[in-house]
Amino acid sequence: MSTTKSHHQNGTSSSSNSKPITVKNDESSEVTDALYPISQPLVTILQSALAPPSPNDVNTNVNTSVIANPSSNLTNVTVKLERESMEVALEHFIRNCFGAMDALFFSTPASQRNNPTFQHRLCIRISTSQKDKTLSITDLGTGMTRSDLINTLGVGSRLSSNAIRATRTITTTDTQNHRDDSDDDDDSENDSDELGDSSSSSSDGDDNDDPDENMDTTAAKDSQKGTALHDAAKDRNDGDDDAAMDDSNDGRVEDMNGKTREEVVLPCKAGDIGSFYAALCALGVGVEIGTKAKFDDYYEFKLHKNQNSTPTPTTSATNTNPNGSSKKQTSTPSNYTHFTLTRPMKEGIKPTSINGYNKFTDVRGESGTRVTLTLSEAAISAGFLEEERVLRPLLTKILETSQYNVALADCCSEKERDELIDASRKEVEEVEADKLGRNGGDGMEIDEEVDEYMSEEMNSDAKMAAGSHNTTKERSKYIPLRLSMGERKMLRLVIAAMACCDYTTDVDKPFKNAARRTHAQLKGVSSVLRGMVTACDYTAGQKILEDDGDGYGEYQTCFRQLFEIARRHKIMNPEKMRTEYGKLIYLLQDAVSPSVQPHLSFSCKGSVETVYKFLEEHNGLSLLDDPLIDVATREILAGKKTRSQIATEIKRKEKAVEKLKYNHRSMELKSEDIHQCLYSISDNDSFLNSNRVPIDKIIDYLQHFFSPVKIEEGYSLSIISGQDGARLSHSHERQYYFALQSLTLWRDIIDDMFRLWAMAEEDLLSESVTYALKDTGQGMQRVQQSPRTYKSMQQILIRVQGKVKQWIGSNVIHLGDHNVPNALTFIDKYTQVPRILGPIVSCLENLERICEEDNGVKDFVSSGFGGVEQLKKDILYDFFKSAFDGSGADNFYDAGSCIDGRLTSAWNWCSQLPSKPFFCIFKLTGFTGFDGEFK
Repeated sequence: MSTTKSHHQNGTSSSSNSKPITVKNDESSEVTDALYPISQPLVTILQSALAPPSPNDVNTNVNTSVIANPSSNLTNVTVKLERESMEVALEHFIRNCFGAMDALFFSTPASQRNNPTFQHRLCIRISTSQKDKTLSITDLGTGMTRSDLINTLGVGSRLSSNAIRATRTITTTDTQNHRDDSDDDDDSENDSDELGDSSSSSSDGDDNDDPDENMDTTAAKDSQKGTALHDAAKDRNDGDDDAAMDDSNDGRVEDMNGKTREEVVLPCKAGDIGSFYAALCALGVGVEIGTKAKFDDYYEFKLHKNQNSTPTPTTSATNTNPNGSSKKQTSTPSNYTHFTLTRPMKEGIKPTSINGYNKFTDVRGESGTRVTLTLSEAAISAGFLEEERVLRPLLTKILETSQYNVALADCCSEKERDELIDASRKEVEEVEADKLGRNGGDGMEIDEEVDEYMSEEMNSDAKMAAGSHNTTKERSKYIPLRLSMGERKMLRLVIAAMACCDYTTDVDKPFKNAARRTHAQLKGVSSVLRGMVTACDYTAGQKILEDDGDGYGEYQTCFRQLFEIARRHKIMNPEKMRTEYGKLIYLLQDAVSPSVQPHLSFSCKGSVETVYKFLEEHNGLSLLDDPLIDVATREILAGKKTRSQIATEIKRKEKAVEKLKYNHRSMELKSEDIHQCLYSISDNDSFLNSNRVPIDKIIDYLQHFFSPVKIEEGYSLSIISGQDGARLSHSHERQYYFALQSLTLWRDIIDDMFRLWAMAEEDLLSESVTYALKDTGQGMQRVQQSPRTYKSMQQILIRVQGKVKQWIGSNVIHLGDHNVPNALTFIDKYTQVPRILGPIVSCLENLERICEEDNGVKDFVSSGFGGVEQLKKDILYDFFKSAFDGSGADNFYDAGSCIDGRLTSAWNWCSQLPSKPFFCIFKLTGFTGFDGEFK
């Protein structure tokens, strides 16, 4: 059901700009619940219009209700409502359905909307409940997004000037009445102290002579002229009400008890408050809306008189109780001042008959809106719960000129109801079948295209992308699952917590004894945990503070999930969280240590969610064995391909994805889950391309410009220890193979980076293998043995040694000593490899381009370096000779040909680049540095 987007009313104020009061979230952001305020002028209208009718009121379209209780002779307000007739109100709801269905109809391709499975979307479904006294109206149009619900229904349509004046009069008079009551109480108390028994008469005298009251009363009368009086001709009440509109009394009448009463006409028609709320005021006392837009989740909007203004907080990404369990709190019922917005399912999940949305008027599929009205007594008396007798004739009249039709639950047979409920499922299946070409007998065409693609001779980029020695199934055991939107909100909380804490600075320094350091560790860990709880739920944070930190175990599930999300994000994006991750992993390392964990009474460590683990839990491992998965997850590299070739590959990849989703979905594994897994594997493939391809290209440059058996004059790679900073002595051939095997080793390490990272975290967060804080010459470092990482590195080294003809140099792996103190330092060192080689490859590839674009640069390169090819060879010659010479360590014994020393030498070359004669060429091609960003 569509509604027109609105803005704040001019001259009026909103309760809090539609910001949520409290959010709750159950089971890892699967269910969210937020309470939002309604704009103030609309609150006054709803409180007046949806209040129970007065006993004397018999007209259903002009309802009268008393707002303030009379006190002494104070002014009392009577509100007269101008509402739509119930028939017109029903038509407003139906026409909102028309708008949403029109938008969907004309945005859908003709081939799809002419399909028989689409026709159920042209039917409005209506049902009633005698037990709940509700009327439900459902359309499967465009639906509404979360922001639509907040900004349209929460704020309401733009109010007319008459409605604004009326609400101001009501709120001004009501506020003055309360102020006068307070003043009377104060006056009575003071008089009783001074005059004793004469306080009563003194108080009455003060009331009658109060100048402020006379001024306020005059102002109130002036503000309501033209609002409460201009509609006197429309008044249809009895004779007493006619007397109330007498001009001589200026809108004020005196009732039979002698008390003054002001009358305010409050317009509640579509032209004054919008069609949705006008219809609600005419028919109901509360409303619930379930809606889903095509590119948003399913949400439920609830507005009732007894809406809780303080919902129970539980787990959430931003404003939650982190333990995920409900806590009883005192809730204050509001009077149409707030509405509740709920996401009842995990994000990305569509409402279907399978997951519980199997009622006649439930929204199912990609989009739609259900409006459920709790009918007023007047609407029930008018027969709006009677589908056959009352609703059918009204709807027939409304739809007589429309292309749409309506289905009433009680007027349909059971078979017709079941067909409408099942129609959404059939539509989804047919759309997916169309994507696969199954209707036209083209199902085999996809297989043929894929087979042809797999058998084609791939270009160099494709070979590099497909050059992993691991199968997709093996890699998936260590590929983290892509974060969902809810998890990304939780990630921001962890990043913010780590960015503002100085944990490692406070802990990793010398202490007088171990007890003092343990106290500092516990203080730092508890501060971070308490801060995260407080950021989620202020009340829970206060409780932990009052309990002296004894309640952390209650939130262990949430803590594990928060930290696991941050770890998973870092593994997928090594260039992110470069400072925050170090503090996080060291904090967790201390939190699981034997000296700190007993005080916390729980472990913060949780296993990282991987693609393999997720599919195994959902019985979907067959997806990883499908040969199409390589096509569906392979990154499409542009290279030197034509536009048509790229478009063909994109189309082929999309078809492979659709077929995998169609073939492997089940009750346990939904299409959305399969898509998320494929995206996660694609992220890994993209990581391999961006990090491994530079190494492959450097190897190609080595083999293209140099030969191990042929030495060109001036380009010998031989090095002698002690000359030009070298600490190794190699002939040209040995240096060639030393550089080649080093690059090959780095390539295989990058190819296995996710597995190495998993092993590194296992070692770092081990509860049995602890670390020792030592000064390694590079500051205080955590020296820790890493058996799992060391074993994985040994396996990679053996595999590389089997690839090369001969192994040159040492095969010592430094890990857990002063050179590489722990697994975190090891991982950080090898994530630098693409940052070292990437700028070199970029310079060489862009050199030709800048020479073609600028003749001045071309002349400069020709005269200064002998041309483009000569310059390329000079850069590579210097790199292969100086970046693999064993230099860069603080002393002679730490340098050399060991596994760690090879990378140290490359970093040393990078630090000397500004002194090289070709540094200006690097700057011309866009070089900014080797270190990357720290944000």
